[in-house]
Amino acid sequence: MNWLASDAAMVRRLIVKDWQVYQKQLAGFIGGLLFALGLVGMGTPLMSAAGGLLLLVLLIVVGTFAVGSLVMAERKQQTQPFVMSLPVTPMDVFWGKLLANLTIYMVPFLLVTGGLLGLILATPGPDGAVPWVVLIALFVLVNFIVSLCVAIAVDSEGWNAFAMLALMTLIGPFIYWVTWMDGIREHLRGDAVVWSPQVLGLVGGELAVMAIAILAAGWAHARKASFL
Repeated sequence: MNWLASDAAMVRRLIVKDWQVYQKQLAGFIGGLLFALGLVGMGTPLMSAAGGLLLLVLLIVVGTFAVGSLVMAERKQQTQPFVMSLPVTPMDVFWGKLLANLTIYMVPFLLVTGGLLGLILATPGPDGAVPWVVLIALFVLVNFIVSLCVAIAVDSEGWNAFAMLALMTLIGPFIYWVTWMDGIREHLRGDAVVWSPQVLGLVGGELAVMAIAILAAGWAHARKASFL
């Protein structure tokens, strides 16, 4: 099985094509995320909670919309015959879709994560929330990458919708779980940033899940000799 793209230039074209399709919607989402960061930056409990919730919702929506419009919608619109006419292999399409969606999603993801960490470290509030924010941000990224890989590897729209909904329902319980976990709870309102073994273990687990999802989707595409 060949895991590499056969034509890097074609992969770049696929990435640029998806970026051009999604850039207007992305600009709208970024505007909403900046507004939500502004609410968090006000510092009042009510505004911070509202801003944090809006950030979480928008990050989920931007990922879901990207996967839906750039992967699932293209499949529904029967664009495969056109793709088959291009000089591309299944792995070219896999890497094009994966990297395009990751590039698009990482823009708002890094904006939100960097913005929140900057606000925490630059304001008088407790810096101990930094690992907590990192864990939740990575979990949202895990949700997106797993949903994306399922959408790329599985043709069934029903299974894709089920995977997205199932993953989204895990976010709330995960936030509650890490908030009260030993090694996190006692440092959450402290002034020091503590990377406890529990935090590092969860970070490693989240990174491992992302890697496994990408490898599994790549393996499914690498088995294909052609689109037929």
